[in-house]
Amino acid sequence: MSNVATLPKRSLVDSMAAKYDMEPTAFVNAIKATVIKGECSNEQFAAFLMVAKEYDLNPLTKEIYAFPDRGGITPIVSIDGWMNLINSHPQFDGMEFTDTTGEDGKLYSVECRMFRKDRARPVSVIEYMSECSRPTEPWKKWPNRMLRHKSAIQCARYAFGFSGIIEPDEYERMVDVSPRPSMADRLPGARQADSGFSSANVEAEIATATVSEATDPAPAETTIEHQSESAELSLVPPEGSADAEEGPAQSPRVGLSSDDRELLRLYADELNGERADYAIEEVRTRFWKGKGLEKGSALATAAGAITDAHRKRVTGDISIDECAQRCREATR
Repeated sequence: MSNVATLPKRSLVDSMAAKYDMEPTAFVNAIKATVIKGECSNEQFAAFLMVAKEYDLNPLTKEIYAFPDRGGITPIVSIDGWMNLINSHPQFDGMEFTDTTGEDGKLYSVECRMFRKDRARPVSVIEYMSECSRPTEPWKKWPNRMLRHKSAIQCARYAFGFSGIIEPDEYERMVDVSPRPSMADRLPGARQADSGFSSANVEAEIATATVSEATDPAPAETTIEHQSESAELSLVPPEGSADAEEGPAQSPRVGLSSDDRELLRLYADELNGERADYAIEEVRTRFWKGKGLEKGSALATAAGAITDAHRKRVTGDISIDECAQRCREATR
């Protein structure tokens, strides 16, 4: 019979707490209070600790932290954590960056080349400003640094196969992006909104809304007049109706179908996140390719007005609000 005692296996919490010279209870409380945002179950907490242990990242120095995500939690690794992962990998043999600028002198892309000791050729990744830039404070203040971080992190994934973790900017994009109906789904609604308008319908709606005030003729008359003026400003008659024919000939809506207006709104949405003139041109070329945009048409004129507004926005000639106003005018 063996006299060697079998030591009980330490739990994950115990082993990680010991690594940082902390009591298990104090360690758990510290992590939940400072590293994991929101409520999490014991199972989710254990999963987070397993990822931190797997990659040898310190949650107490915010190399790794977590946010709730669809009933679970998502491990997020900060740039300090990513640099720790890269530099501590036994096969890491250095990395290089190459910046490319556009004709306007602004940063266009960053290439990261990462070298491994066991490979003859480096792994190379290029990240583009037009694809990565977002209207957030870090991207506004430090766009070049943020793009360099993006290229290094993506290159590290290819070079070393890091998985199951994301960086903060990726998490923010996941939170910000919600499912958007396709244009095929959105256009029928736009057509219905336009084709369903008639002056008779508006008058009937106004009469219904003001019938409760029939005992007071003067206020009712004032309300009807006010609402009629609002309806004139906000509702658009369908093309070919009597109301449309009486409208001013210079209206930017003349010659634009409901499909055209929806396409222009989508185009303006595409341009909203761009911060450089070259990026505006890239979006313009990509968006209208194959869409049959005829020079001199009402659609081309409106698209040109939207493009011009965003170019002036990124160069600082007009404010964001002024740009938005011009885009709204072009899509009316």
